[in-house]
Amino acid sequence: MRDARDFKEHRRRAGRGAGARRVWAVALALGLVGTGFAGTGLVGTGLVGTAWADLGDGAVPDRLDQKAQAFRTWLPQALRGSAHAQFQLGATFLTGRSEPEDFAEAARWLKMSARQGNPRAQSGLGILYSKGLGVRRNFLEAYIWFDLAAERFEHGLRREQALELREMVRGFMNPDQMIEAGRAIEARKAGWE
Repeated sequence: MRDARDFKEHRRRAGRGAGARRVWAVALALGLVGTGFAGTGLVGTGLVGTAWADLGDGAVPDRLDQKAQAFRTWLPQALRGSAHAQFQLGATFLTGRSEPEDFAEAARWLKMSARQGNPRAQSGLGILYSKGLGVRRNFLEAYIWFDLAAERFEHGLRREQALELREMVRGFMNPDQMIEAGRAIEARKAGWE
């Protein structure tokens, strides 16, 4: 894990304006520098929390009975290949309000949805890879998923967040990894067309 001194160098290279302060806040929220935030939950962590705050027509359940209802609602659709339902299941596994989070299961469902081009799932998967929640920490994978999400989000706050997160993760990558990321992004895009 990088410490604050390493990230100061990244901030110096990125600039000291409002954008650099936002990137610093995101890095702290993701736990990429310092100790991060208390606990491992992602919901309600400022900039990152908005990735889970707006889940469309399926609200994140906060009680066990609501979680069971979410599974009854989304599981049949997810098993039939619905990217939206797969995203909803992944988000449900992330909440952990009435029981512990299951990040590995969340990553599994988010990955299914992300591979179908769901930008919210792609962004969520980027967060999991950058933090090492449910998957092995991998900044290259995080960069790829944030890049793909930014391209799919047409405009607005989610696109800006994905771009900021992508650039923040880029600070932890070497030039060879950036070349590899470019190739992987193009290959994944070609596979979806």
